[in-house]
Amino acid sequence: MEESVNNARSAYKKMLAERDALKAGEADLRARMDEMKGHHQAEIEELKLECADLAVKVEDLQATKVWLPSEGVRLLAKTIHNGLQNGYVHALKKKTPYAEVHLLNRNAEAELNKAIACFDSLTFPVVNDLPKLINEPLSKIKDALSFAGGESSKE
Repeated sequence: MEESVNNARSAYKKMLAERDALKAGEADLRARMDEMKGHHQAEIEELKLECADLAVKVEDLQATKVWLPSEGVRLLAKTIHNGLQNGYVHALKKKTPYAEVHLLNRNAEAELNKAIACFDSLTFPVVNDLPKLINEPLSKIKDALSFAGGESSKE
């Protein structure tokens, strides 16, 4: 009987040792899991920041895509128009007076004024068409901007 009690005690001690080993292993696993959670949480926070930064860039690109075809092209056309008109006015001021030029077409000033008036009323269809393409892919916008003999957007 004593032998069976000793065997039971021995088995009990063995089970206690296994239990303690399992508890130590569980604690180690929990510590590793917490470490991994912390590491992954830091990565998640870093990715969230990167995602927020990319979202801002996407919003900016979307705003640019809206502004460029609608307002940007219109502003460019207006700037070119004003530059040409100012160039004509500047040229008129710097040239020799008409009366001193012998071979001058005496109707040149009237023709120039007529040309300026025509240019003032000139419209650029592409300026009106581009805002309709805001939600289209860039390739379609490039196609709308390509002119006969111009570069292809497929290059």
